[in-house]
Amino acid sequence: MLASVDHSDQSRRRMFKTLLWVTMCFGVLFSVFNATRGLWLLVGIEVIYTLLSLYMLVVVERTRHLRALTIVYLIPFLGVMMATLANPNTSVGIFAWIQTIPIILYLLLGLRLGLIGSILFVSLGLYLYTQHYAEKNPSDSLGFLLDIGMATLAITIFSHTYEHTRAQTEKRLMELISTDYLTGLANRSKLTEIFARERAHAQRNDTPLALVYLDIDHFKQINDRFGHETGDQALRHFASVLSQRLRATDLLCRLGGEEFAALLPNTTAAQASAIAEELRERLASTPMLVNGTPMQMTLSAGVANLGQDGERLDELMNAADKRTYAAKRAGRNRVVSDEALALG
Repeated sequence: MLASVDHSDQSRRRMFKTLLWVTMCFGVLFSVFNATRGLWLLVGIEVIYTLLSLYMLVVVERTRHLRALTIVYLIPFLGVMMATLANPNTSVGIFAWIQTIPIILYLLLGLRLGLIGSILFVSLGLYLYTQHYAEKNPSDSLGFLLDIGMATLAITIFSHTYEHTRAQTEKRLMELISTDYLTGLANRSKLTEIFARERAHAQRNDTPLALVYLDIDHFKQINDRFGHETGDQALRHFASVLSQRLRATDLLCRLGGEEFAALLPNTTAAQASAIAEELRERLASTPMLVNGTPMQMTLSAGVANLGQDGERLDELMNAADKRTYAAKRAGRNRVVSDEALALG
């Protein structure tokens, strides 16, 4: 996911902080209440958990392991809740807290873990109720059990539906943000995100990483002669033809206008030049049909390599862009990877 729009992570972080504050407030309240009833074990557990919540509130904003921290928090949190429900002296009203379990788990853990946790702990909570209250007044207890059980089931279904819809909406939003609407390729933002990941991988494993800058030759003439609709068709044709040659690990993206780039992980400069040549040849040999008439398209390309041409994306883009313009000056429909030609 794009770091700048990692809504899910930030949303769960805020939810977690809210729950920590609620835990501390209710921990103090219930520890005082249980102390008046002489339930010192529960008092000790609640005080310890209140202090744990305070510690987690301090570290939650800077942790990289939010889900792990959340699970570490939730297991004793739900354990304390189950222990409270299991206590014979617990008020029957406490069982209303079972209904909060699906909401908390879905909001903090997502769809799969939320469903698993809800089924597990809601079932356990209802079982504990049957063990401690069913014999006291069976008819009243059964009615209460059905009420709280059906209400909790409804909340679980609503929570599951909400989380599923939210996850699908967020996924679609991320696709829209990172995809070029015309060609369906990745856009510049996606390139920036993937480059950061691939550069870290290349530096960590000492593997090459190459960037190819691609520019459609005489694209303005296509627009001027045939119109913008044909120009859009040409962009889609270009994207389709080149995508068929690239590997699944490669990233082809549209930078804007008729300018494209291909990020090639685990690829040396020589290998990237060969791939760019294949792309050039494939495009030149695959004309686009305009009103039933084949129209040949060509490209000019420049190649840059991580390390030799820089460590940042803008440095590689600048180097590859210069070589692309060198290819255009040399007559177009060619690939340049040599620094001398780019400066010439």
